[in-house]
Amino acid sequence: MDMKKNIILFLGSAYNSNLDDVKNFEISQKRKFRTAVLTSHEINLNEKPPKQEGMEKRFDFVLRCDTKNIKDIKKTIAPIKDEIVLVFNYFESWMPLYTRLVKLLPEVNMPSEKSLKICNSKLEMRKKFIEKYPEITPKFMLVNSLKEAGNISKEIGFPCITKPLNLTKSRLVIKSDNIDDLKKNLKQTFQKIKEVYKNVHSESTPQVLAEEFMEGNLYSIDAYINSKGKIYFTPIVKVITGKDIGVDDFFNYYRALPAGISENEEKRAQIVAKKALKATVPTAITVHIELMRTEKGKWKIVELQTRPGGYRNEMLKLSYGIKHYENDFLNKLGKKPNIPTKIKSYTAVLEIFPEKEGRIVSIEGIEEMKKMKSFLRYEQAKNIGDMCGFSRDGYTYVLQVVLNHKDGKIFEGDLEKIRNIIKIIIK
Repeated sequence: MDMKKNIILFLGSAYNSNLDDVKNFEISQKRKFRTAVLTSHEINLNEKPPKQEGMEKRFDFVLRCDTKNIKDIKKTIAPIKDEIVLVFNYFESWMPLYTRLVKLLPEVNMPSEKSLKICNSKLEMRKKFIEKYPEITPKFMLVNSLKEAGNISKEIGFPCITKPLNLTKSRLVIKSDNIDDLKKNLKQTFQKIKEVYKNVHSESTPQVLAEEFMEGNLYSIDAYINSKGKIYFTPIVKVITGKDIGVDDFFNYYRALPAGISENEEKRAQIVAKKALKATVPTAITVHIELMRTEKGKWKIVELQTRPGGYRNEMLKLSYGIKHYENDFLNKLGKKPNIPTKIKSYTAVLEIFPEKEGRIVSIEGIEEMKKMKSFLRYEQAKNIGDMCGFSRDGYTYVLQVVLNHKDGKIFEGDLEKIRNIIKIIIK
């Protein structure tokens, strides 16, 4: 490898933890790296992702351009092009930019343009699943207008799920139990979808997918795929949704490690995940896969995304000592990732939503929450006076909370109590 190439390029933005891990990676690899970010003119790096004062100053290079214009992208990266060794994208909305860069940086270890286009369209991804391994995916169809409610009823049946093709965090994901529900929910989705895409800076065309509703338990797993297609899995994560706690919404209420399933079940999940990867053929990348273990005990793919899973870096480090982002770096450099399997502690990341839509009057219970033995940290994403609501209506969480403890009983007790402690008072 050319040691003169030492620029790590992030797309859109980055988290402070990404840049912290670059520093740690320098120590472990005994070489110096510089960091750059390629983003649009509109993005304030100190505000997105969640407010991070001084973020822009942490990069060695801040490159801004029209990220939809291939000529402008080429011109903007030209001064550092020959020194770029790694490219990273951790955000769904910047996947189109990531895809465009493949042709411009042929010497950098990146996925193929074809695989990125497949993986980053829920529709194209499912077409590949049906073609290669139809047993791993639910029935689905593209929805272009409200008039297609009848076709959905015939082709998919009820209950069914409608969801946007290119959004994360369960935004506008809605379950319909009958034709009247479906018409109402599709109307709501088509009214809001353009605004929600705009708010997350997605340049993808807003589209809606209808899917067969699956009953079961939700899990997710990340995998490193090297340039030769070899797959390394991280430990599987348990996911509890709003539906699981009696709320009419599909937001991820919490993600937890360890997942509490048998070694044999985890291997069965990995087999299905491998089929999803073989169907879509991503390489030289870290992939996040959501799976459902149905009530009949079958594993199905919910979706696949060509980026690390949310909160996965922190969770894996706390529970197993796995350095997820550093493994991402290693994998793209053609080196084997380090994946310890011994459990060190129990970890959960919660996203707390209000019980109804409205303006926040107060948030109760934060001081009591801080006294819990497993409390680690929290982030308040919305303030007093802000509008909030369910993810199905396009909103994001109000509070993000991280719990961690070596004692499983203490951890489980705190995880159970927190719903009764935190109260979001709505006007």
